[in-house]
Amino acid sequence: MQLRFLALIFLLALFAAAKDSSGPLLVSHNDIKGPLLDEAHTEDLTIFPDGRVTYNEQGNDRKTGSFSLRLTPQKLHRLNMLIQNKEIRSLPADIPSQIRTIDYNWEKKMDLFRKGAKQTVAIRNFYPLLNTQRPAYPRPLLELECVLQEIQRSVSKGPVPRGDENWCPLVLEEAR
Repeated sequence: MQLRFLALIFLLALFAAAKDSSGPLLVSHNDIKGPLLDEAHTEDLTIFPDGRVTYNEQGNDRKTGSFSLRLTPQKLHRLNMLIQNKEIRSLPADIPSQIRTIDYNWEKKMDLFRKGAKQTVAIRNFYPLLNTQRPAYPRPLLELECVLQEIQRSVSKGPVPRGDENWCPLVLEEAR
């Protein structure tokens, strides 16, 4: 009887540990309005420690859908390195607006999970292109956002951005 009870306790502990390890590594939520008055969409991205990705997008300016894929070990390693970055760890919980917006508003919220700790970063009126004019956001934050944008594009099989939509290389070059 005691052996069964001990086995049951062991199995429950094992199940609880497995459940904890399946929690997310990163959760990103984007709420974007504009640039046209009636345009709005949301993007929800969840990345798990084993590389699983779920992505949901909805809005009136793009396709709506739910997607999933698994990251390559290299992409997962790069993402982990960015999440562990000292500058990312030191980001404040709330980054205020760096610019006054008229016709475009990007509200971003990220939850980053590291060894049982959760870091939440909310960015008001996120405008990465501002870094081409003046230092507004730290380079590791921009790198992380560019990696997330690429993951979203890969999982949704979206087109490679062109012209003004391809802001990552420009912003990262200016942030050096």
